[in-house]
Amino acid sequence: MLERGSIAGLRLPERTLCLTYDDGPGPDSAAIGAFLAGRGVRATFFVVGKYAEQRPEVLAGLHAAGHIIGNHTYDHPDMPYYVAAGGDVREQIIRTDGLIRRYSRDGRVFLRATYGKWSPEVANELNIDLRSSLGHVGPVYWEVPGIDCHCWRLGQSVEEAEQQYLAQIERHGGGIVVMHDSVADMDAVAEGSRTLELTRSLVPRLQGMGYRFIGLDEIDDPRLTAALDDSFALSSPGGAWLAGGDAAGEALRWVRGPETAALQLRLEDHGLCRIALRTPVGHYLSVDARKDDVVRLADAQGPAALFHSIPLRDGQLMLRSYDGNYLAGERGDGTPVRANAPFMRQAWTLRYRPQLGAYERPVGLVDRLRRLQRSARFIRSKLLPA
Repeated sequence: MLERGSIAGLRLPERTLCLTYDDGPGPDSAAIGAFLAGRGVRATFFVVGKYAEQRPEVLAGLHAAGHIIGNHTYDHPDMPYYVAAGGDVREQIIRTDGLIRRYSRDGRVFLRATYGKWSPEVANELNIDLRSSLGHVGPVYWEVPGIDCHCWRLGQSVEEAEQQYLAQIERHGGGIVVMHDSVADMDAVAEGSRTLELTRSLVPRLQGMGYRFIGLDEIDDPRLTAALDDSFALSSPGGAWLAGGDAAGEALRWVRGPETAALQLRLEDHGLCRIALRTPVGHYLSVDARKDDVVRLADAQGPAALFHSIPLRDGQLMLRSYDGNYLAGERGDGTPVRANAPFMRQAWTLRYRPQLGAYERPVGLVDRLRRLQRSARFIRSKLLPA
């Protein structure tokens, strides 16, 4: 889940720095990462998806060197304005997440807002959908801003940029530092970037002054670690909650009532759109097709506990079980949760409800008309000859 305000003021020990790079990967990112690793420094690289797509080998190299890969959107838009203008901010995060999720070390993906701009409306849009919120942490702000790109734009030297960084760092005595291994919005500035040289000069000097560097994932602050405990509930098309006792062998049911009746779940990503759903105690939703199609809780995560997640709009999804059937059930309070729908058109559309609560955008008239049009197109497609 993402915060409604920027995460700032993280408490680091005295003379401790957390180094971050935005807007890459660029031509110098691999060299920056290698130099830092040689100095024993772990940095976070907040990457822009359209550049990450061009340089996957750089991401792999940074990860192998011990650095952290974070999300900095796909196209680098001004997110509050982008949302106000009707842009799909979820897609900005989801597309980049698909490129970097494999490099997560503990299930967390750190997010930094472009230009540091953020708003509750952006958080609301992202928190609706588990693909753009679950396991995401942020937006991570800073103490020392990324002035390097402005130095290159003004034609300043590496020495001048270094002095400005030193002054800011000494004033704060530590904190999160921003630099740029590329410049997303100014190609002319990106071509003249000297951040690699700046890094090679500034980091040893800071170490000589007694500063030490830690990774973003080494900061013990609940605003950064809460994503490890992200949990959510699932509801049926009729508004019933997926519920049951948290015991091995327990058959799960669709239960009407308050949201507190819902079984809280955590998600494990197993790649290729396969997920496992785990309860707080550590049991897994599982379907043993050799016995029946009822969804039960199992002690261990095995093939029968893997589901294919099929995302839909506005935090909705379908789940396909190991044997190919989709999750559904029967209408009515207390009926079993079943994987008994062989075709997608029979699958139940499930709604993701995060424990912390997320804004749910009202369905307006335009949305209703679009849904009616889609339904009409579906019916028409069934009437066309094969």
